[in-house]
Amino acid sequence: MAILSTAEMDAIIRLLLAILLGGAIGLERESRGRPAGLRTHILVCLGATIIMITSTHMGELTQLLSPTSRIQVDPGRIAAGIVTGIGFLGAGAIIRIGDLVRGLTTAGCIWFVAALGITIGQGLYALAIVSTVLALAVLLALTQVERRIQPVVYRSIAVFAGFAQAEAIERRCQALLADSAIRVQDVHNRLSVAEDRAEITFKISARHHMQSGSILRAIAAIEGVSEARWS
Repeated sequence: MAILSTAEMDAIIRLLLAILLGGAIGLERESRGRPAGLRTHILVCLGATIIMITSTHMGELTQLLSPTSRIQVDPGRIAAGIVTGIGFLGAGAIIRIGDLVRGLTTAGCIWFVAALGITIGQGLYALAIVSTVLALAVLLALTQVERRIQPVVYRSIAVFAGFAQAEAIERRCQALLADSAIRVQDVHNRLSVAEDRAEITFKISARHHMQSGSILRAIAAIEGVSEARWS
């Protein structure tokens, strides 16, 4: 029965650690229903680890060559290639639907587990474990902090009314938004005399989660407004 060498045993340990730590990050993403979940993070971390183990082994082989040999292997370039190449997976995880952008945290996690694989591949076990613990702390603990932060929300409201009432309705909408602590960044008017139609678009911002239904209902209740919607 063949006995594995010390180098081979060390490589196996690194691969198992890559599965464990990459899986820990992937499990957190999987639990939140993200498209890049457990298997994706494990494979990224495992792949980066394999590449670094191979590049390190290739570097050791070049030491056996003559000092005058032109053959050189730079593991640092290989690591840089991993970090750059993993961008296509991160880009695929980012989804934009209108003004809503999702997947940025997942893309960051994919980039992180690639760096984690590089660290494990270099045999820096303590650094890899501590980094994973810190990453999980950020993903789990800071989620509650994010929910308590009131970010600035940017939206647009389109209001439709008759041409003759446009100016008065614009003033009343401005007053209503100001009373609701919503700041009007800009106002665009599209007027049609022939169709007796005015479309007023308010670019707004507010430092709280706007109740879209209540704001729209209040604007739609203004006399002369035929329609109000998010645009």
